[in-house]
Amino acid sequence: MGPWRLEGLLTWEWTKEKEKAFQELKEALVQPPALALPDPRKPFTLYVHERKGVASGVLCQRSGPAWQPVGYYSKVLDPVAKGWPACLRAVAATALLVQEAEKLTLGGDTEVLLKCF
Repeated sequence: MGPWRLEGLLTWEWTKEKEKAFQELKEALVQPPALALPDPRKPFTLYVHERKGVASGVLCQRSGPAWQPVGYYSKVLDPVAKGWPACLRAVAATALLVQEAEKLTLGGDTEVLLKCF
């Protein structure tokens, strides 16, 4: 399969603004992710969301007045759980992500906030 090409569809002009945006994007892609190191002495908050059988979450801790992410999670529910009603899928998603987050929380205090719909 060859490269993608746009022929005859539009006129493309590479401006200074586009070059600047491209350079900023390249720079952002090589920077480390904005994750803080977890502090097991502080409580954690795990934000959980489930949609179409996929559990996603962000584990955060307070750093001064702001919240700082310490972990991102994404897991696919098993085939049985995928067939459950939304409220039960949310429970399954929470169980999966709490289990994953324990690698960082080490069993410390963790509040779970769940978006059901």
